[in-house]
Amino acid sequence: MEHLLTFGHQLEQTAKLLLKSKKALFFGICAVILFSATTGFASFFARLPSTGHLEELGPVSTKILDKNGKLLYEIHGEVKRTPVTLDNISPYLINATMAIEDKNFRSHPGVSATSIARAAYANIKGGSITQGGSTITQQLAKNLLLTRQRSFKRKINEAMLAIIIEARYSKDEILEMYLNSTPYGRNTYGVEAASLSYFHKHSKDLTLSESAYLASLPKAPSRLSPFGPKTEELEGRKNYVLTVMKEQKLLSEDEYRQAKKEKTTFRPGKTGIQAPHFVKWLEQNLEKQFGRKYLEEEGLLVYTTLDLDLQTQAEAIVEEAVSKNEKKYKAFNAGLVAMDTGTGQILAMVGGKDYFADPLPEGCKPGINCLFDPKVNVALALRQPGSSFKPYVYATAFNSENKLSPASTVLDKKKNFSKPGFTPYIPSNYNNQEYGPVTIRKALAGSLNISAVRTLERVGVDNAAETARNFGITSPLNNCGLSLALGACEVTLLDHLSGFTVLANNGKRIKPSLVTKIEDKRGNVLFEHKMEEKQVIQPQAAYEVVSILSDNDARSFIFGKNSPLTLKDRPVAAKTGTSQDFKDGWTLGFTPQIAVGVWVGNNNGTLMKQKADGVFVAGPIWHAFMEIAHKDKPVVEFTKPEGLREIRISKSSGKLATQHTIDPIKILVADYAVPTQYDPYVPPPPQETIELAVGGVDQVGETGKPDNLSVAPN
Repeated sequence: MEHLLTFGHQLEQTAKLLLKSKKALFFGICAVILFSATTGFASFFARLPSTGHLEELGPVSTKILDKNGKLLYEIHGEVKRTPVTLDNISPYLINATMAIEDKNFRSHPGVSATSIARAAYANIKGGSITQGGSTITQQLAKNLLLTRQRSFKRKINEAMLAIIIEARYSKDEILEMYLNSTPYGRNTYGVEAASLSYFHKHSKDLTLSESAYLASLPKAPSRLSPFGPKTEELEGRKNYVLTVMKEQKLLSEDEYRQAKKEKTTFRPGKTGIQAPHFVKWLEQNLEKQFGRKYLEEEGLLVYTTLDLDLQTQAEAIVEEAVSKNEKKYKAFNAGLVAMDTGTGQILAMVGGKDYFADPLPEGCKPGINCLFDPKVNVALALRQPGSSFKPYVYATAFNSENKLSPASTVLDKKKNFSKPGFTPYIPSNYNNQEYGPVTIRKALAGSLNISAVRTLERVGVDNAAETARNFGITSPLNNCGLSLALGACEVTLLDHLSGFTVLANNGKRIKPSLVTKIEDKRGNVLFEHKMEEKQVIQPQAAYEVVSILSDNDARSFIFGKNSPLTLKDRPVAAKTGTSQDFKDGWTLGFTPQIAVGVWVGNNNGTLMKQKADGVFVAGPIWHAFMEIAHKDKPVVEFTKPEGLREIRISKSSGKLATQHTIDPIKILVADYAVPTQYDPYVPPPPQETIELAVGGVDQVGETGKPDNLSVAPN
């Protein structure tokens, strides 16, 4: 025991001498080497971790970015880390870190003998390891290669590794690696993750005061947390950092005073997620492809199609509209999807009025009996589209094999479509009126139910369902019979909107995309989206539907002149839908630039109030977003394909008009469906004998459906 006390006393005296010696650095390094030699230098050195590729060590978070590079979300495990280059870190933060952690960083070879001696003296005097005396290089070695356990052995390993690191890397490289690996609390490692977490800004944009706060945290990240009970201690540490910087002439007196006065706001960072429904949907897809651990640690950069500015405005519009719909229509939720019409890129996705709603509505359990369930993405949920499904039926009718056109006539008169022995199926129009012989153009423009079912009977349920599938509808579309025309089979908002873009693109199907490119942390491209087009219907048939849906005058006899389905300064095509008993309300529409779909209703299927038509509950949301999305965009006309002509027909018979026709109208039709017969000089035949006609009367066979479903038209 006496010998140990003597040895301790001698070591203490040696430490004091080293502190005073001008050759302290030399003696410190010699001491490390001497210790290594006496304990078997070769074997000791061989057991040290490799310092090769040090810059690649440590987990890196996967970043999901919007189309303009704005951060939407980070996928990470216990470590949240975003490496950045030194020139993308605020000089204030770099100087503050060196001032408080290692003022001689630029001059020492990895270890500082004076720091070691000072720490040794304090540790011996205190009887335990309370100070480390570590340089920035030693801390880097500890952060990336060693444990955080306090021991003399670890300190020796740390010192040896620091010397090796200094020989392998430049000072700037070491400083950059250190600033990218140091823990700052809240699971953040590195200055970029810390800056985004505490201040919601990039580390290159930090102010002097913010930099001093961040430089203070590594000493004790948990204790000094700005959201913990020791905020006074953090404030004192920040001021100490500023004082040290001033003493080292890294700050002027004015900068020092201004920084002390600067009011700094720490952001709670509630979730750190933007466009949550979109991001969570994407995250599920990424996890299937790469695995969870890979996403959390390998630092992918995922460039999405989302426009965060449009997304933010869409969320605000939906939230405000739902607050009105709740009171007026008992509709407690809504969803919105916006796509680039020509590319299929998803620009915005609002999967519900408030992803962060807390607590849940009264009497609601997640996924059970909820008028509104915040975590359910209604853009991906199956819902009845009501009359918004009719464009698929009419696109089928206009395709060349059916030889029908907007000029063809259909009898808008009630009829039992069921076969004998089945429950009668007698759909009616929304206003309970019957319009007799009408052109298909008028039938679609006014969303007449009877006409739609008669048209579907003519072209065939299976054929219309196949058209919808070719357009991008992925749901089964089974067991609806003729009520398919009125949207009885469920679809998702995303699929439905994607189908409408086929019309906008003159019959070309472009699959929706949510990612443009994925890179690994080394910049290697792992995925790059390539747009693929497929012609799924004749261009003329698609354009005929668009010409009807974009004609506000044509639908005014049902919707009026001032519905929300128009834009004041540009052509736009739109269609609404309302499912049976006002369960779902829809509005979908597009310009040549942007397509937008809106669903309104209740998650659990609770009915809205009577008269909660799609045009009233979803139309205003659609219109408000379309106005914002097209602000400052040039006016673009729909592209008219070849093979179409404008003809004069008789409004009642659908045949070519002559100078004697008493009700001529002009209608755009495809060349392959132009009527071949002329209007007779006598009154049209009785309604009972007119079904669908292309230059004459077609006989329509009977099919049926074993229920009596009546669906609202708009």
